[in-house]
Amino acid sequence: MRAKFYPLMLGALLAAGIGSAQAKDKDKADATPPEKQISKELTPPLQAAGKALDEKNYQAALDAAKQAEDAKADRTPYENFYINEMRLQAYVGLNDTPHIIESLEKELASGQLPEADAAKREKTLAGMYYQNKDYAKFLEKSEVMVQKGTVPADWYTLRCQASWSLKDWAATDTNCKQAIDADEKAGKPAQEQVYQMLVDSAAQRKDYGSYVDYIAILLQHYQKPDYWADYLGFLPRKLGPAASDRLALDVYRLSARVGAIKGSNEYLEYADLATRATLPGEAKAILEKGQSQLAGNPTAKQMLAEATKAAAEDQKGIDKQVAEVSKAPTGLPLEKLGEAYASYGNYTKAIELIQKGIDKGGLKNPNDAKLHLAVAYLNAGQKDQAQKAFQELTSAPEGVGELAKAWLLYLNQPA
Repeated sequence: MRAKFYPLMLGALLAAGIGSAQAKDKDKADATPPEKQISKELTPPLQAAGKALDEKNYQAALDAAKQAEDAKADRTPYENFYINEMRLQAYVGLNDTPHIIESLEKELASGQLPEADAAKREKTLAGMYYQNKDYAKFLEKSEVMVQKGTVPADWYTLRCQASWSLKDWAATDTNCKQAIDADEKAGKPAQEQVYQMLVDSAAQRKDYGSYVDYIAILLQHYQKPDYWADYLGFLPRKLGPAASDRLALDVYRLSARVGAIKGSNEYLEYADLATRATLPGEAKAILEKGQSQLAGNPTAKQMLAEATKAAAEDQKGIDKQVAEVSKAPTGLPLEKLGEAYASYGNYTKAIELIQKGIDKGGLKNPNDAKLHLAVAYLNAGQKDQAQKAFQELTSAPEGVGELAKAWLLYLNQPA
């Protein structure tokens, strides 16, 4: 997944409190503490710098600041701060980002700023680091704000982006989760790219369990076939070999529902799994659905012909099988026949027989049958009943719980 870069505009940064400073006149200077006064040697060039700033003649302001610096060697800390302030204003006017950063660093190191102004300029400097793509310094500065609880809400997204740009995958994981939490507390989902970067952080660390979990979080807010394909493609790794083999057909059923089956091989594999499960109707249906991908494929043509013939034969005697399977010692034949009815679109009969099979018992994997029942409810248009059935399975072992959660993602997709 490709993540989007978030720019932070210079004008928005500089709105954080860089106001112009002027050399004070004598009467005002006399009213200030000695350590905050400007000496007479520096007053003329600093007044000239202030006038140049008013006239937007920024190069002249820089020249005047240099004259002030040359006029007196033993300057006080405040005088150095004041000269730097003149330069900062000029660099802002010139849009000179590197020198703005340098001047802000000097100001904050000087200790001459009042606490409130220092906090504003700390924020401005952090934002300038981001603007200048110095992400390490941005993260360092903004982390202090996070700890103090003063970081702007939208900066969590910038911190996610910065750590992702640095390829610090552990930090990306942490910072993107913070961005998501901040937006959810504000009653909205995070931007789509934040979830993408979170997913990418897991992929880069080869943490496939988290990868699946993070795509699930993404799908809660942004449902696209490509996201579903990624999610369902990696879900078997989380299920484990035994469960993924047993539930392979069930995974394909959800893939087909969400439009995540893309290639011809996937259609053929789905049809083969359905055929081996003695569900020719389902094999026929998926091969017909994939005709745009399978046109001209001789294997697909043969499989469709065989599935069509087998389904026709199956349907001829399906109703007669109900009485026979009802006599079986376990509920498995009832459940299997219910699945067959579902493959032909008779969901009412499918629900009846699968439920009878579950009630009769003796099933090797009863939760698999309950999953099939929930899907039948959904296909029958009984969404509330399906929702309830899937919800009851979310803690089921051996992979069924994960699949039930996946179906709930689909059911609860945003409008």
